[in-house]
Amino acid sequence: MARRIVVCGGGSAGAVLAARLSEHPSNTVTLVEAGQDYRTPEETAPEVLDADQFGFTTHDWGYESADHVVDAESIPMFGIVQQGIVPVLRGKVIGGSSSVNGANALRPTPEDFARWTGLGNDRWSWDQVLPYLKKLEDDPVGGELHGTGGPVHIERFTEGNGLRPVMSAFLEACAQAGHPIHQDINGARRRGAGPIPFNRRNGVRQSSAIAYLGPARHRENLTVLGGRTVDRVEFTEDGTARAVILADGTALEADVVVLSAGAIGSPAILMRSGIGPRRLLEELSIPEVQPLEGVGRNLRDHPMVYLTYAVDEEAVGELKPPLQTALAFSSAGAGGEGEVDLHALPFTMEPGVMLVPLAVVRPYSLGRVEITSRASEADPSIRLGLFDHPDDVRRMVAGIRQVREIMGSGPLEKYVRAETWPGPEAATDADLTRAVLQGKNTYCHAVGTCAMGGEGTPAAVVDQAGKVHGVDALYVVDASTMPDIPAVPTNTTVMMMAERWADQVGRGD
Repeated sequence: MARRIVVCGGGSAGAVLAARLSEHPSNTVTLVEAGQDYRTPEETAPEVLDADQFGFTTHDWGYESADHVVDAESIPMFGIVQQGIVPVLRGKVIGGSSSVNGANALRPTPEDFARWTGLGNDRWSWDQVLPYLKKLEDDPVGGELHGTGGPVHIERFTEGNGLRPVMSAFLEACAQAGHPIHQDINGARRRGAGPIPFNRRNGVRQSSAIAYLGPARHRENLTVLGGRTVDRVEFTEDGTARAVILADGTALEADVVVLSAGAIGSPAILMRSGIGPRRLLEELSIPEVQPLEGVGRNLRDHPMVYLTYAVDEEAVGELKPPLQTALAFSSAGAGGEGEVDLHALPFTMEPGVMLVPLAVVRPYSLGRVEITSRASEADPSIRLGLFDHPDDVRRMVAGIRQVREIMGSGPLEKYVRAETWPGPEAATDADLTRAVLQGKNTYCHAVGTCAMGGEGTPAAVVDQAGKVHGVDALYVVDASTMPDIPAVPTNTTVMMMAERWADQVGRGD
């Protein structure tokens, strides 16, 4: 059956969908991306290609969070565009955030999907998603848990294969503190430290644009529209999506519409289309198509702070690759039975400084996103809700104390000179709590704003296949549909979700 499919958003999900859906000649696929469409690696901006660069904002939406922070010069500035403001970094370029992130390919865990199924999403168990995690991978580790020959090449820095001495010392310090060391932290044992798996090849970030979309561009049934912003979805009288309306007024007729604009963009498009909280639609005089209170709610992100250390430049040596190792651990301590709820990832970006971002990866805090106008060019109101829940703060304070033990231990003695933030003067729990609330930042993994769940449940926006409740021919496939946030960076999970949707729903068999 011939179908016209319009995919809105060319990021981690959208580029995967466009590539996979266009494999079927009966589908005519149009991919719409608001950012620049780099068609080949040769014409791509250097910072987008270079996997050693992250945190840059040359290809970003420029969103800000309404989270209250302190405007102080002492706060670590990495990732901060304007002092005193928490940015909501979202890639605005073909490949989306997969084109600007740290190329971290940590995979979700069985425990993550146990939470999803526990919320009523029984089609998202670990056994059901593992084949698609393997399908996307080209991981030399191989074995039962990994795929080889997939679109996304995976690399690790190991002893004898590019692991910098300072990073090796970090792993040794983690082991001395009682944390297990694994060469494959995407394997069966996730608790502990080891080399980070990266989606990179020969220093090039393997974004969804390069890994998936590039090889598909020759297909006659695939059209990519770069630099075009989606305004809204248009419906028939019976509530069936029939067209995507762009900001310039262009109408793209469709048999199926898929929103893949991410945790900020997808709920915004739904709201402008008349799908969202009734109060908001009434306030903005948007004709109601389907009232869904969960649109824009349930926003979850990993709150983070950047511990900062002065280091010996000569001992540290070459700064690149800046990021090579990670520690996944429990706020309950290395010897306890608590779940993994913290990540620490040391990296170097400038001489004499090492940053150790520390993130709560099982947060309880919730945020929200709402449009402020019917106009597609108006920025939405975003509140990440970082550290709103006191237990997120408590666990972060516990994590700081554990990282301090590691960074101050013998294996790192020749490298680390002093902690400069929050600094030794922050000694008590009260001091550290104050520092955390002042220095709050984000791991940049917003999810949940179009959460999947049963129709009629408070936060649910889509069903388990991504179909928007109450309307037809409209789907959401991206991080916004996650009912709970995985305890890892989300890029790999999003690509897996797109692979699965394209296989199970997108074929139209």
